[in-house]
Amino acid sequence: MPAARDRSSSRLLSLVERASPALYASSALVVVFGAVAGFGGLNTVEKPPVARATSGQVVTGKQLDVTIEDAFLADGFDPYFNPEDGNRFLAVRALVTNVSNTPVDKVKDNVLVDGVVGSAGTPQADEVIRIGESSSNPTLQPGVAQEIVLLWEIPASDEESGSEITVHVLDKSLLKGFLFADSWGDPVVTADVSLVLGDRGFDFAKDKAK
Repeated sequence: MPAARDRSSSRLLSLVERASPALYASSALVVVFGAVAGFGGLNTVEKPPVARATSGQVVTGKQLDVTIEDAFLADGFDPYFNPEDGNRFLAVRALVTNVSNTPVDKVKDNVLVDGVVGSAGTPQADEVIRIGESSSNPTLQPGVAQEIVLLWEIPASDEESGSEITVHVLDKSLLKGFLFADSWGDPVVTADVSLVLGDRGFDFAKDKAK
């Protein structure tokens, strides 16, 4: 009988030894998850703060380098762009350089104004105009700096001269295509620029804000 007890004890010890690594790993995970939960859970890790930039400062990106120059209210932009009665344009002027190796034909989601939506009810500008031209939504060629104006048509009572706005500058990532060509997407805010709104009435088209 003592020999039988010894064999039973040996088998039990062997089972415990084989199970120990899994038990230790499980226990460690329980401790880690418990600690994370104690600090507010897995989904509450704070994101790093967005960088602050000033007007005239270059915000570098993978797709575009963007320099926000100024912002103002306007009652029209050359003969081709006029807001509806009771509305005005909120305009943001920027110098943009395409630093990628492919033409860029969409910059509406690279520059947004906090809390502002256009006439379509989305945060994107209603129009993007290259200064010196009357064409809308110009294509930006690689390596070429272009001065553009983004226009949001808003109710005249929404903003007034002298108020402060925050402009968000966003950068995109190159998404590798599988069935389709590569494309730029997933815009992320990389910098915020605080500006005081001016008021140029109908003057902007005359002197191009020089």
